[in-house]
Amino acid sequence: MNWVAMFPGQGSQKAGMGEELLNLYPDLLIDEFEETLGWSLKQTILQSEQSEITKTNIAQPYIFAISYCYGLEAFKKLGQPKIGIGHSLGEYTALALSEFISYSDALKIISVRGDSMQKAVENSNSTMAAVLTADLKQTIDAVEALNNQGVSINISNFNDGSQIVIGGLKDDIDYLKSNPVDLNAKRVIPLDVAGAFHSKFVSSAKQEVQNIIDEVEFSEGKFDVYMNVDAKVADLATIKQRLVDQIDSSVMFYNQILNIENIASPEKWYHIGPGNVTAGMVKKSISSEGIEIINSLDSLNNI
Repeated sequence: MNWVAMFPGQGSQKAGMGEELLNLYPDLLIDEFEETLGWSLKQTILQSEQSEITKTNIAQPYIFAISYCYGLEAFKKLGQPKIGIGHSLGEYTALALSEFISYSDALKIISVRGDSMQKAVENSNSTMAAVLTADLKQTIDAVEALNNQGVSINISNFNDGSQIVIGGLKDDIDYLKSNPVDLNAKRVIPLDVAGAFHSKFVSSAKQEVQNIIDEVEFSEGKFDVYMNVDAKVADLATIKQRLVDQIDSSVMFYNQILNIENIASPEKWYHIGPGNVTAGMVKKSISSEGIEIINSLDSLNNI
């Protein structure tokens, strides 16, 4: 079957998620995870409250590991996908399952990535907001116009045909929440995040991520992965630099969806991992048909 595997990023976490996978993948979720990162994912799954797992250094490895194991289960039932994509952090899940990178090496990078991004935004007084619009081009033009007027905001995510996410100083985001017309938008919804990721506010994290990525060996993947920074297929010549650039570049998820639809015309799109956010992005971008969600063993069994 010609299908796309899609993996979520930070924000999809929920306390206790993945508990059903502990007995299926104790080697990955217990042994290898703790050996690689030095803390217990099992304990986090069984004991941590929502406030604990929203911390970037906990959330990112947790989401990755759970999504990876749901991916393994999905591949057993559906076969290998033709294409993989992920939203920000989810890009590492797609790359690991395609075997561009090993599970443990992905964990190492993600741990450094989460820590360095968190440090970069501390005391930055920055945040992010979802912008809902009926005319994506007009809203993108409005962002450029505001920047020319000295309001420094960045498009962090191009999510779908009706939504972008912006990052900037809290005062500017608060102003735009009350004045969405300045963005030619219907609504501006502040997000509960530590700071403005995928923007200049996290550029200082790039060197630490570069250092750990340089230590890791990458291999040819088993299926194509379209990357966030340019919505094009990953290749060994540029993959490391594109992962580093992803830190402070816009996530071009909408463009990834359109490119895949135009080039591959997939029969099915499967969101794999916590939540359902990537499925919603596809529905708003191209079609409401051929989209499935795998975020539990029950959901996989019902496909």
